[in-house]
Amino acid sequence: MLLLMAVKKLIHNIDFGPVWAMSGLLNFFGEGWPYHKLIKIFGVNFNHVTLVSKTTTLLANKGNMPLKKNLMPAELIPKSVYQNFFRRHALNAISLSGPGAEEILSSPKLREKTTPFQLSFMSAADSEIERLDEFEKFIKILLREFPNYRARVGLQLNVTCPNIAHDNPQREEILKMLDMCDPLIEKGIAIILKISVEMPTQNIIVLGEHKNCHAICTSNTVNFGNLPEKINWQKLFPNGSPLLKRNLNVKKPGGLSGAPLLPLVIEQIKALRQAGFTEHINGGGGILYKNDVDKIIDAGADSISLGSVAFLNPLAIPGIIKRAKELIS
Repeated sequence: MLLLMAVKKLIHNIDFGPVWAMSGLLNFFGEGWPYHKLIKIFGVNFNHVTLVSKTTTLLANKGNMPLKKNLMPAELIPKSVYQNFFRRHALNAISLSGPGAEEILSSPKLREKTTPFQLSFMSAADSEIERLDEFEKFIKILLREFPNYRARVGLQLNVTCPNIAHDNPQREEILKMLDMCDPLIEKGIAIILKISVEMPTQNIIVLGEHKNCHAICTSNTVNFGNLPEKINWQKLFPNGSPLLKRNLNVKKPGGLSGAPLLPLVIEQIKALRQAGFTEHINGGGGILYKNDVDKIIDAGADSISLGSVAFLNPLAIPGIIKRAKELIS
């Protein structure tokens, strides 16, 4: 393998750094989750990781992970998450639990930040008309709050969450969302599409050509049972999704993360570069060891994201961050 070093590529003139948090890794404001206190004992922290806020919906959304007033899980071990530490993979059906955009975007915790961060939004409405209406209302809230932020801001449009009814909207709907981003662009807000390895390469190329798409972040979790030609679901889950047996509020089998995603993410990034995609690519999904960073960068990524490694192999995080900073100059 020919090892390539990535030249730091700004996104709408914003430096988000070489290592990002997957949406939700650090909760809504960067405070993390209760188990992060445990791994901190072993010298693991996220000091050099760019915050990508947990995806918010427009309105409060119950989802499958009840939250306390401080936005920490009400359950000690959330029922909506399944982890297999030996095979290094996980399923989650959290389903966008959160208090809604008004509470998140107006939080003093975001106003106090001095380093670039990203917000993440997805509509939970049923129809395209309703979803676009919710996005328009979200934009109005963000434009109202934006002058209160001290740091540069990016917005991830999460268009591929597997744990809501419309887990993969049509390309035309996403293009309409990008059209609506003009007032955000004028304020200097970067727009990043959060996609998954399930999205066809040609669709990504078309979306990336839109004037308001500054970068893509891949990959979101994979819908349980999808891509059977690439994922051996029977081997991973011989008895089906364990989440369907947990009496969750939203009956979804979950989205797959961890080791099985890495080869798919690498394949997707290579295909995009070979097809002429030139925008910033943030690659993540299954990065569990520092040499996985080499594979992602060699495939053509400009930066990386960390997610399930935080609970599947947390002791590897310092080495992963250090390696990413070495390769992305």
